[in-house]
Formats: sequence, C-alpha cells, structure tokens
Amino acid sequence: MIKKLISEKEINSKIKELSNTLYQEYKDEEVVFICTLKGAVFFTCELLKHYKGDARLEFLRVSSYSGEKSSGKVELNLSISEKNIKDKNVIILEDIVDTGHTLKFLKGYINDMSPKTLKIVTLLDKKERREVSIDADYSCFVIDDLFVVGYGLDYDQKYRNLPYIGVIQK
Repeated sequence: MIKKLISEKEINSKIKELSNTLYQEYKDEEVVFICTLKGAVFFTCELLKHYKGDARLEFLRVSSYSGEKSSGKVELNLSISEKNIKDKNVIILEDIVDTGHTLKFLKGYINDMSPKTLKIVTLLDKKERREVSIDADYSCFVIDDLFVVGYGLDYDQKYRNLPYIGVIQK
C-alpha cells in the first residue's frame, strides 16, 4: 500500500510557481535545462510546459541506488557534449536530493564544461540525509527521511508513473 504524501495538485502548483521564478531570473536569456534520467522526467516536463523563456533540453543519466539504499558510488550512464554547455546558463533538474553524492558529482561534471551560470533545482530535498556539503538553489518540497515513490521516483523501477509522491507502507 502507498500512502500519499504530496498530491498531484500540490506538485503541479509548486512547479508552475518555480517555473515563473526561474523565468524572472533569466528572462529571455537562453537556458539549458539538464534532466537527470530517469527520475526527473516528470518534473522536467511539467516545469518546461510552464517555462516562458528560451529553453533547451539535455539529458544525463546517473545512478547510485539499488532498491532503497544508495551505493554511495555515482555512475554516469549518459553524458553531455561540452559544446552544449560552455558559456550557457545551465540548470540541473533533479527529482530528489538525498545524500548529495550524485548532485556533487553532477555539479563538478557540469562546471568542468565552463557554463556561464549553473543552478540546481530539485523537486524534493531530504536535507537531514545529506552526507556531503551541497544544496539545491531551488527546491519545491523539503521532506523528512522517507523513501518516496511516484512522479518519476521509483522503487526498483516500479511506481514512477504515480501522479503523486507517496510512501510505501510495509
């Protein structure tokens, strides 16, 4: 059984608000949004549907989870070309920031490509689980230390398609 934590309506409202905030920051400057696959796909699509500015989309695929546990080792499975990042405004879109290892890796990886600016935006932030010193520039929701699924987040590739964020009840 899955207990609903954040409704689809709450998620979509917060994402729309965030999209407007980002547009106010960048206006009509080009922004490269980097979606971290697979978890951030729902978040990315909803955010970009409402973003009014000049947006480009790139994809990265990283992994560090098996089941409910982070391995602590980040693997890059799909990369980005430097020519698409250099001297551009870049926003990394994450589904969730947990230990911070993946985000620290991604920030270093993208910074090595010399973007004009780099921001980190996440749907969910589990601040109490942080193992490395890194924070998102924008978070839609700060949550407790719960294992969540839905809206792109999974448990062994299941439950991504739920239109809300939920917690598996055991």
